Amino acid sequence: MRCLGEEKFTKKFFLYCYLKIFINLKINKMKKIFLILFSAVFLNTAFAQEEPYLLRAHYIEVEGDVGAFIKANNEFYKKMAQLAVEDGKWEGWQMWQSYTNQNQFVFFHHFKNPKQFEDWNWDWTSDKNIKKARVERPDESAFKMVFGADIVYQMISTALSGTDSEYFIMNEYKAPNWISFIENNKLWGELYVTPQLEKNPGLNWGFGMTIMNNHTENNKMINYNGVSWDGFPSLADLINAQAYSEGKWDSDINFQAFSKAVNELDLGNFSDAKKQSVWRVLDTSWD
Repeated sequence: MRCLGEEKFTKKFFLYCYLKIFINLKINKMKKIFLILFSAVFLNTAFAQEEPYLLRAHYIEVEGDVGAFIKANNEFYKKMAQLAVEDGKWEGWQMWQSYTNQNQFVFFHHFKNPKQFEDWNWDWTSDKNIKKARVERPDESAFKMVFGADIVYQMISTALSGTDSEYFIMNEYKAPNWISFIENNKLWGELYVTPQLEKNPGLNWGFGMTIMNNHTENNKMINYNGVSWDGFPSLADLINAQAYSEGKWDSDINFQAFSKAVNELDLGNFSDAKKQSVWRVLDTSWD
């Protein structure tokens, strides 16, 4: 489908495009999203997502003993997150560590729909729940948590191999035309990533759009309204995928198929800026 043309959108034409894309998104088969991207526990389950699936990302910078912070999350917060999943309060929890700044972390909270997100009441580490989980509150005197950006994404599509990724590249975009961003990324998943999955365990990918954002840089609000994740089984695999080699893309039939489709649909210029970071998966509520 091509909704982008040389002429300017009229109101009727834009409405037509919007409805057609919305319907297309709803009927597009998606992996069951609480597994998307990052855990292979139920990766073979697929379904049509009837409501927006939300992914909340919040960033923490640790001052002090980083090892003690990681231990507290492995031994306490993970257990509490698993209890919250069992109680139906959310769908999952993940902990990632920045590769370049190892005192920086991002936590992902998965919600199956907006209602579950709204009902979340932050009592997951209450004394009552601690007793129920049979754990003890950790000693946090060795470190201090500095809370940063808090972002909510709507997940739109994924392509998964069925094996967990150990490292991820997070790509954040400033996309002035969200229709182009969505259609470009859908093509990337369908034409470039999916054909590689069977022979590349640990390769996983997904993308979404920003719903809520309080991200600031240099005391200025930054509007990265699109995001994608590229997952790899190892850091070496991630580097090899990013590295330059002569004729690399010319001989890649999947990339050529993607490029052809993008050119035909005029979907190449979907963002004004891109921010990229590398993360290591430390723990999840699914193992």
